[in-house]
Amino acid sequence: MKLVAARTVEEGADNDTETIVVPQAQFDYLSRVGSELNSAMPMAFAGAHVIRTLLERFEETGIDLTEATSESELTRIAAHGLRARSRATRTRD
Repeated sequence: MKLVAARTVEEGADNDTETIVVPQAQFDYLSRVGSELNSAMPMAFAGAHVIRTLLERFEETGIDLTEATSESELTRIAAHGLRARSRATRTRD
């Protein structure tokens, strides 16, 4: 998955839309996974549904991915945040 940073953001603009560029092979994979999760979902929406679900789950964790400027940085931030959450959960149990 590639993260594409906006060139400029106008003040007061609607920032609810994010652009994610996904290579065709990865999108095909996500579509298959989405279809396996919900076979009633049309294939055209399955990949987008998986991406949206992943982003929603990250939002729920509180891990801030907005500062990432590259795919490798996004991966590093996500992995670090998930490891920290995992450690915190284990120490509470």
